[in-house]
Amino acid sequence: IAIIGGGLSGISLAIALTTRSIPFTLYESRSSFTEIGAGINLGPNGYRALRLIDSSLGDEIFSIATRNPLPHEDLWMIFRRGAEMDGHGDGEVLFELTAPPTGTMTMHRRELLAALAGRLGREDVEFGKKLVGYEDDDEGIVLRFADGAEERASVLVGCDGVHSKVRERMFGEDNPVTKASYTGLGAYRAVVPMERAIEAWGDSARFAQVSLGPNGYFIYYPVNGGTSANCGAWIWKEGGWDHDEWVIPNQGEQFKEDMRDWGPRVHKMLKNYDPNPSFWGSFEHGNQPDHFHEGRTILIGDGAHAMPPHQGQGASQAVEDAYVLAEVLDLVNKGDHSQHTVEAGLQAVSETRTPRSSKI
Repeated sequence: IAIIGGGLSGISLAIALTTRSIPFTLYESRSSFTEIGAGINLGPNGYRALRLIDSSLGDEIFSIATRNPLPHEDLWMIFRRGAEMDGHGDGEVLFELTAPPTGTMTMHRRELLAALAGRLGREDVEFGKKLVGYEDDDEGIVLRFADGAEERASVLVGCDGVHSKVRERMFGEDNPVTKASYTGLGAYRAVVPMERAIEAWGDSARFAQVSLGPNGYFIYYPVNGGTSANCGAWIWKEGGWDHDEWVIPNQGEQFKEDMRDWGPRVHKMLKNYDPNPSFWGSFEHGNQPDHFHEGRTILIGDGAHAMPPHQGQGASQAVEDAYVLAEVLDLVNKGDHSQHTVEAGLQAVSETRTPRSSKI
């Protein structure tokens, strides 16, 4: 099995294959496992999938996750007004959403990645391997890399994210389903020490919450065992994305303009931001195919179904993908290994996962 990409879906799949004694090689384009971004919120379904991959892995992730304080551990998120509007006061609680049995499970992305990567043998990973193309012939998949190397595999799994090279090769560079599109939503992010967050919001700073404002939403949740908090001011912007990169630095003046009409409560927290923050664009696959497989190749995670961050399901769906695919590959591995069996297995995964991810 060739896994392209060492993000959450790729490493989760690698662990699942390891526990099922299925040989694989994970190819990562960078020189090490790295994760950009700030915090991540793992849903109860994602946690269940981790436990199904490996129960001890689920226990480890549960131990590093930050949850809402007792007796509110089943609470997912508090929803508030982020300004005085629509007949509601600034900071007024609109409703509270629960998600038993775990409630919210937040952590820094690097915490999650480190826990997952620590379970992989380095002999199963090749760094600095950027895929540029592949071919499916009678003997399997031929992988071609930017360094000129070629490798063979029985199955290719594209875990290479929202700008997936595997997806591009599968559907064609000019196909509308290939390119990720700007959602119209982007974020100013910060990680704030908890003592400063409490100065701004009091004891309510210990709870995960979303403030709904005039032009977006402000998401906040404790991470790192409650010693700091992840903040994201997500702003809707008209028009397309006219930048080569998906993170635009030095947006201090635009930041002030975008947050001008928000209420005093959110502005107290914004004082903890870098005064000249970056703006992070959000991308999704707005045009989706009716399948995520072709022959002996399949897409999972963001390469298949990149989602806007406000849904809080990107990570959980990636882990679910990895679990389901590993279960099917285990059955194939115990069977006749024929091309027909492999392709039928990947088709089954695609047909199982596509409706669920599309519904979300």
